[in-house]
Amino acid sequence: MNAIATREKRLFEMTLKAAVIYDDFDFAARAAALLERVAIRADEAMKWDVKPWRLDVLKTSSLANAALGETANADLIVVALRQTHSPPDELRGWLESWAMKRQTVDAAVMVLCPEENAASTPLWRELKEFAERHGLPFLGSRILRDDGDSMDFVHGLWQQKQPPQPVVPTLELLAGSSRPPRHWGINE
Repeated sequence: MNAIATREKRLFEMTLKAAVIYDDFDFAARAAALLERVAIRADEAMKWDVKPWRLDVLKTSSLANAALGETANADLIVVALRQTHSPPDELRGWLESWAMKRQTVDAAVMVLCPEENAASTPLWRELKEFAERHGLPFLGSRILRDDGDSMDFVHGLWQQKQPPQPVVPTLELLAGSSRPPRHWGINE
């Protein structure tokens, strides 16, 4: 394998996958920008693969199933709703299906709301309960901007994606070490 292929493989392994469920395109773009800022602030060679999904797509079963297939291995589900203050039934059902089909054990749920007091909205409360019910970390927009917890979480996700470091057996270490000093033994 040449150096370029190895480098490209490492870059692929350092990508975290996020799905953004949104009702306003500008707000979805803001969510993606927030994720990129966290990646930059984490001081690691990582990036996000962000897939946006409009909320109304979840109303059509074939499109909702396509979204499930695309997001089964997502590290983060971001619900970025500007105009929707309570989760609609199709979002609740889709999230439940996603939680059952997800392939990433350490996935998380994040909610972005435009209100300053987002924690008092039904959307925030219900999605926090959903995350707790499924044992998922729950992140909010203020946490992402002002607190190190989200950066620590992203850094942890990134570290889990890294390939395991090879274990070098002790004999190989000894064989690769420098020679023992001369006149060390009694017969020299």
